[in-house]
Amino acid sequence: MSLNGYSKKISGFTLVEFLVALLIFAIGILSLTALQLRVLRGDISAHNYAQAIQVAYSMMDRLRSNRNAALAGSYNITDVTEITDGDGLAPLADDDLASWRDNELDLLPAPNVTISCNSSGTCSVTVIWDDSQGDSSVPSQSTTLNSNI
Repeated sequence: MSLNGYSKKISGFTLVEFLVALLIFAIGILSLTALQLRVLRGDISAHNYAQAIQVAYSMMDRLRSNRNAALAGSYNITDVTEITDGDGLAPLADDDLASWRDNELDLLPAPNVTISCNSSGTCSVTVIWDDSQGDSSVPSQSTTLNSNI
């Protein structure tokens, strides 16, 4: 287009182009933030799972070290609230359970546990925890460790 015989070339960004570029940049930043949140949730879930495995192995070691009480059913519980502080019929097993609960099991969010040993020496430790902060659609997760002692 010419005004008074002069042709003027327009160069540079317009405001609309700048706003479109800013919108694309903002969407990219939001996507990276969502990705970081998903990675963080996965990390929390993996950490809780590793902690649950460690807790189950620790209890299995305690069952092996006090085999006679384990075979007699002194460690058998179906809920973490059943753990007493050494006032039952098997004080060593009760102390083991209480120490395990206080020092290891409480590392998990909202933990629960089931321990069962039969007279043939097969023991099962199931650890349940709340994984609602993790990367799972199921808020409660569990892992079971079976072994012969």
